[in-house]
Amino acid sequence: MSGLSNQISLNGAKSGVFSYLTQDGPFSVGNIEAAEDTAYDGYPTSAQNRVIVAHALRQLGLNQSHTLDIVTGLPLKRFYLNGDLNKDLIGRKKKNLKIYDVKGVDGYAPAVIKRHDVLSEAIAGWVNYVIQRNPEGKLSIVKDRALERTAIIDIGGRTLDIAVVKDWVLDRDRSTTDEIGMIKIVTALKDRLYDFFNGVDLTDEQVEQALTTRQVKVKGKLHVVGEIVDSATMSVLNSIKATVMRQLQKSGDIDTVFFIGGTSEFLRPHLADWFEQQVLLEDAAFANAEGMLKYAEFAMGQK
Repeated sequence: MSGLSNQISLNGAKSGVFSYLTQDGPFSVGNIEAAEDTAYDGYPTSAQNRVIVAHALRQLGLNQSHTLDIVTGLPLKRFYLNGDLNKDLIGRKKKNLKIYDVKGVDGYAPAVIKRHDVLSEAIAGWVNYVIQRNPEGKLSIVKDRALERTAIIDIGGRTLDIAVVKDWVLDRDRSTTDEIGMIKIVTALKDRLYDFFNGVDLTDEQVEQALTTRQVKVKGKLHVVGEIVDSATMSVLNSIKATVMRQLQKSGDIDTVFFIGGTSEFLRPHLADWFEQQVLLEDAAFANAEGMLKYAEFAMGQK
């Protein structure tokens, strides 16, 4: 995401960039070479957040003719404050998506959000485990699962959330949020590539290419950078593991440890054998989203 895009299509094809206007200025979303950071505390209540949500709904084919009830998330430590709900932040986050100031420069107007609930992201992963759907699509709470002591390790883009839950009660002593995730890996990789290429500052697109393909084209030449990717990954992975082991050093009473989150998918080869009772879900990147969907159906009465 950035300000208004300055990209111009030379052959009439769509550029893959969508521009929006808000009361806080213009934004562009899509194939942006140098994107703005979303890893800051004010993001959940920002115009940037409103634009990204509006664009996501646009990609689903939703516009001002649609009225929605939605559920979004916050990291565990921001969802709670001093052992209670962080009502101020939750309230401001709810209100933010009801400002309705986002408009596409092409005339697009986003869907209308009627109700907006907020969950803790790691707790949403637990909800996904405890509430199950039968073959007919009906949801129900699996009491045996709810009574288990379950640890959710949610490795996301900006944060690592660890939540230990039993019978709908969060174990605050073993639950935490750490500011570490995929963004840290990308930053570490960009710094290493800068040194490797003798001070050439690569674009976000080049860094993503290196991360996903272990190769990167610089000045017209393709370079193999797999070892650099591994070095950056392991430096952050070691920090993640240190936090997890510190919080869950007494794990003998935990029935199941789940790894969820998009960065868990990326780190899948490195997460084996941390705990005897661990599970890395096949759809780890969508566990929170599935939990929020189940919450919406179960608690909000929406499908």
